[in-house]
Amino acid sequence: MATYKTPDVYVEEISVFPPSVAEVETAIPAFIGYTERAGKIVAGDLHMLPTRISSMLDFDRYYGGAPKPASVLVDIDAGNNFLKASVSYNKYLYDSIRLHFMNGGGDCYIVSVGDYNSDVSLGSDTSGLQGGLKALEMFDEPTLILFPDAVVLSDTNFKTLQQAALKQCNDLMDRFAVLDLKEADTLSTGTPGATFRSAIGINYLKYGAAYTPWLKIAFAKNVRYADLKSKIVQAGSQLSLKDIVGLPTELVTKLTDYDKLVADMAVMKTDLNTLFGTGKNLRQKFDELAVDCDTAGELQTLMTLFFDLGDKLDAWGATYSPMRDAVKSSITSSLKTYWTTLVEYDNEAKEAVNGISGYTTAIGAITYSLPEWGTAMSTATLSDLFANGDSTSVKVAKVLAALRVMMEKISSAVAELLGKITKLETDNETSLIESFPIYKTIINGLNETITNIPPSGAMVGVYAATDRDRGVWKAPANVSLAGVVGPTSNYTASQLDNLNIDANGGKSINAIRSFAGKGTLVWGSRTLAGNDNEWRYIPVRRFFNSAEESIKKSTYWAVFEPNNANTWIKVRGMIENYLTNKWKEGALTGAKPDEAFFVRIGLGTTMTAQEILEGYMKVEIGMAVVRPAEFIVLKFSHKLQVS
Repeated sequence: MATYKTPDVYVEEISVFPPSVAEVETAIPAFIGYTERAGKIVAGDLHMLPTRISSMLDFDRYYGGAPKPASVLVDIDAGNNFLKASVSYNKYLYDSIRLHFMNGGGDCYIVSVGDYNSDVSLGSDTSGLQGGLKALEMFDEPTLILFPDAVVLSDTNFKTLQQAALKQCNDLMDRFAVLDLKEADTLSTGTPGATFRSAIGINYLKYGAAYTPWLKIAFAKNVRYADLKSKIVQAGSQLSLKDIVGLPTELVTKLTDYDKLVADMAVMKTDLNTLFGTGKNLRQKFDELAVDCDTAGELQTLMTLFFDLGDKLDAWGATYSPMRDAVKSSITSSLKTYWTTLVEYDNEAKEAVNGISGYTTAIGAITYSLPEWGTAMSTATLSDLFANGDSTSVKVAKVLAALRVMMEKISSAVAELLGKITKLETDNETSLIESFPIYKTIINGLNETITNIPPSGAMVGVYAATDRDRGVWKAPANVSLAGVVGPTSNYTASQLDNLNIDANGGKSINAIRSFAGKGTLVWGSRTLAGNDNEWRYIPVRRFFNSAEESIKKSTYWAVFEPNNANTWIKVRGMIENYLTNKWKEGALTGAKPDEAFFVRIGLGTTMTAQEILEGYMKVEIGMAVVRPAEFIVLKFSHKLQVS
């Protein structure tokens, strides 16, 4: 209250409107799985770091492209015409994200837990799919969880991961799990979903939903010559592309050279994984070793990384293959230049290295044969760094600073080298397609070959589109799926009955069905708690998630406010306004607001005097959320003639 001492006219503005509830986003899925890479120019390494993206272009930029098939085999006839192909995958995240965006999905989170060279694993709280799920706990925005790659886990690990996801949803109360079944559990033979139902348990079922069967897709595939060169079947015999009967001699020669390039690229990939760790680059490995580097021995380990890379570059440059000239050119120009300019090391950390025995000799010894540098710069030599003068930590910091400058330059040069080799492969691939009609036919046939994928990616796209077009209270069902050829199985009427209503465990599984003239439709909207009258339906659970989170965040202003009637009125008014709007939008059922919801707060209503003394402000909210009409019954009867 202001105190007025001078006669005048004073203006006071009085707040008469209650605060408003800002609604949270309802369909922000978090995809947990394996990607080609995980890196961002600004943010650096994105491994195990949940990151929001808004398009497939973002994904390709930060996480790379599609995985290569786990297996591929192509059948051609005696006339070298494409007949059929069999293609299978063990990584499904990339295509699941494609389906998400194709079916109306928007912003989503990606949690990369490893690259395509890694085996799909459950892991721990810091690794694998379980580590990705754990990392997601710290992020508030995601509202949907899925992990398409998990379908290749063992039954035990698959169950453990899905149960952990449901528990996280229950603990945080702001997200919902969209679960897949293993492909064998979705087949139309037997009882679909029986294995899943036995394994998922009975806890927190209201926070998840499952869909079956898998979906058929025909996306373009990341298949190149290296994946096909020995995967051709003709007249029952498996052979390589260059052994196909009737090829021109010059084409056979070209394929022979390409075989050498493919072999050398495989060696290079293995060497880099050995040096830096699978899926990592020089920068990431350097940072890993530099974290606790404070002794001469640890510094030597870090510097050995550069020496070993020099060894590999020497070996690559000496390899006889079509890429020899490209590698040698890079080494003798930019790469060699960066190594020989390690004299900058002396300029940038002069106090640390000046006068060290063997240092000048080492720099002068650098020629095309880079490994000589490693011999001169021994652990004993590095120990001289810490003999006199500055403390060990100061000198190491100076050396590390100089090494980092060197590492950045060499990393750029290595990236440039790998870019040249990748371009060399791409150019060869383009040339093959243009000059080798059989190869072009095979690639086109492969891209049209149907593969199977778990449905969760498509479903979170449907959730997002439904929320945006109709509202989170609308069931994400009776919606056609884009980007799919059809479901992998068609179920009988009795199987569909069993999926929707589980008389034994009450665990509903939603079917995806093919309808003549309509396409592939989502034909179910039940949570796993299919027999629970309160939480049977997905839109009911997700609307409560949304309302609870929105009201919770919008009520923070009241923390530490006076716990009296004035504050209670503001809180009640804020919530009532929000729910009235939801009723007008069609989320709540009832002829008038009083029938659609109630908000109670006050002494003697929701709180006792003792609770107010202890600082508790309790609000009770009830909502009559609309529910989907699952069973529409039309009754017909004969009417007697009356005239």
